[in-house]
Amino acid sequence: MSRNRQVAVVITTYNNPKSLELCLLSLARQTYRAFDVFIADDGSGDATRELIQRLKRELPFFIHHYWHPDEGYRKARINNTVFRDLDPARHPIVVGLDHDVIVHPRFIEDHHRAHERAGFEPLLFMGRRVDLGPEITAEIEPGNVDHFIRGLSWRLIRSGWSGETKNILRSVRLDAPAWVNRILKRDRVQDLLGSNFSISTRTLIEVNGYNEDFEGYWGEDGDLFVRVRNRGVPHYGVIGYAVQWHLYHKRLEETPEHIEKVRALLQKTDYVECRNGIRRSG
Repeated sequence: MSRNRQVAVVITTYNNPKSLELCLLSLARQTYRAFDVFIADDGSGDATRELIQRLKRELPFFIHHYWHPDEGYRKARINNTVFRDLDPARHPIVVGLDHDVIVHPRFIEDHHRAHERAGFEPLLFMGRRVDLGPEITAEIEPGNVDHFIRGLSWRLIRSGWSGETKNILRSVRLDAPAWVNRILKRDRVQDLLGSNFSISTRTLIEVNGYNEDFEGYWGEDGDLFVRVRNRGVPHYGVIGYAVQWHLYHKRLEETPEHIEKVRALLQKTDYVECRNGIRRSG
């Protein structure tokens, strides 16, 4: 496949320059290099801006930094700001990441290959992640990140055995035929994880990107999934493909209201485009 096909890697970040640096350094080790990085910055301070300026000079890919003022959780809005600037001819695939993950060296290759196998027709591919515990996360630094993105290491096995790290078998990358994945039950991915998905750029534009009516934590990824599903766009995922590891941190909790809102959305079959997204109503 021609290297003229570029992937847009869109990383959502907010005030965590250490994790963002680790994420970007793991991207610097990718086997597939035809990608640009777009950082969707939801109002971070100077430390994040200074980090990005430094890494722009050091890393082997283009970094585009999009920022808006900190006015609360507005992931949907800053991501849509990035999406508006994407040219589907230049960047036909969008890979979504969060700043708090590090990725396998074949992560972008795997996402690109999923779309290549589909003939670059409309597609949503959904990956999963390994949830690292606090002790092993504290060991990961810019100087040793390579060690932690190789797959299933003895250090990771010990962390999983102790119960600190969850889902360690997802570290095993398996590029297998569909029938093998079905037998191993690795194809049972049924929802969109915002830190690990890829989507055809034209499909993202057609469904109008993220729904900016989601201004609190949680729900915007599920809302996007429902609209893509309702358009009849093929969607699937494989556990252990497009491997990533989530760096431990205290997580925000979704509210019962958020959960009920997404559950209601899942029942709708005619919802194919949000009103306030890449294109805003009114």
